[in-house]
Order: sequence, then C-alpha cells, then structure tokens
Amino acid sequence: MTTHREKLQNELYEKMEEYDDLVRELNERARHLGNETYFTHLRLYKEQKDQIEDIMRYFDEVGVNASENTTEMIVTLALKEFHQQLMRIKNDQ
Repeated sequence: MTTHREKLQNELYEKMEEYDDLVRELNERARHLGNETYFTHLRLYKEQKDQIEDIMRYFDEVGVNASENTTEMIVTLALKEFHQQLMRIKNDQ
C-alpha cells in the first residue's frame, strides 16, 4: 500500500516525464518548421532558485521592467555574459 506522499511523488514524476516529452515535441516541431526557438530542460535546485530570486529582487530595486525580470531573461543574460567571458579567454590564448 502506498502512502499519500508516495502517490503525490509518483504523480510528480509522471508530470515531469510529460514535460520532457512536450519539450522534445516542441523542439522537433520547431526544427521541422525552421523556427529558431529552442526549449531546454532546465531544472533549478534550491540554490539556483534562491540566486535567481536574489537577482529578481535586485532588478526590482533598480527598476528593471517586470517583463524583463523573468527567469528566462536572467538565464539568457547570464548565458550571454558567460559566453562573452569564454570567448575573451579563448581569443587571448
């Protein structure tokens, strides 16, 4: 006999599988249509979630537009900055 918590945990895993399938299907369809949008399977752990929340609070304080103060925009900005740093290192070698 499963507990209520185990049942909820199993439902969570099923939903996560559905999510993964949906992301895969969206990417395949976008690729087929020549669409440049790509979805990732981004899973944040508590530490990353806390870091993003800190960044969002700071962006609120300095007046960043709410439409630009999203997890997606923060990750996009971070990726762009990280890429630029790597390219500088690579080009300096």
